[in-house]
Amino acid sequence: MDLSALSRQLPEILSRKKQKVSRIFTVEELDLKFSNSTRMTYERIAGGNGAVMAIPFDGSFFYLTSEYACGFERYELGFVKGKIDDGEDPVNACIREMKEEIGFGAKNIIPLKKEMTLAPGMLMLRMHTFLCTDLYESRLDGDEPEPISIIKVSIKEAKDLIFDYDSPLTESRAIASLTLALHKLNAI
Repeated sequence: MDLSALSRQLPEILSRKKQKVSRIFTVEELDLKFSNSTRMTYERIAGGNGAVMAIPFDGSFFYLTSEYACGFERYELGFVKGKIDDGEDPVNACIREMKEEIGFGAKNIIPLKKEMTLAPGMLMLRMHTFLCTDLYESRLDGDEPEPISIIKVSIKEAKDLIFDYDSPLTESRAIASLTLALHKLNAI
């Protein structure tokens, strides 16, 4: 596989401006000059320290969540996820988020992918994903507006969620992470 195209000369950043800052997002405008002298203005949503996604598995069942998703104004099937706080590493963020969102910790945290991105052309977000096993009950207070429901699914049901055309699991990061977790468990 020839990946030399990933090593091309990066565009020169001529200027960088914060256009809008909200409680959650910062929209930046970057004026760029490419190696062929083409100039373009790009916008991106700047990120903080990154985020984590936990794929809890108790040996028989994956623990998915049902949480309100404002972007689509509906409840979505997914996994524990959240931002990495200042001074926190991804593993500790994963453990904290599990305890806050579903009331479980994990003794075994297995990285699934060094990082995942979502819409990298406009979002500056790094997601670290982990398979979490040897679960134990442990709850921390979180910032959720309502309790998050846990939906337990077997390995077979997890495969159906990934591969069925009309599956209720639609978030790409959750689909990719569940697939990686099944692969790590030698289930696919």
